[in-house]
Amino acid sequence: MSRKPSLTPAQVRELARYADLPLAPGREDQITPILAAWLEDANALSRKMSAAPYHDLVPATVFTHPSHEEGEQ
Repeated sequence: MSRKPSLTPAQVRELARYADLPLAPGREDQITPILAAWLEDANALSRKMSAAPYHDLVPATVFTHPSHEEGEQ
């Protein structure tokens, strides 16, 4: 298993900047541990879902366009 990269407050601030999300000064220190935990779990799920037994699964969510009423073409 590979060593997980650490997430720094500076990286959180950069991510917020790239995503055009306002981040008050000092908030990166509060956000970093939460985002690090989310990323660890998201990466674990990604590894699991990349395994062969899951290749045929598809999302259950169906996206529709709001301008198309049911029955319209």
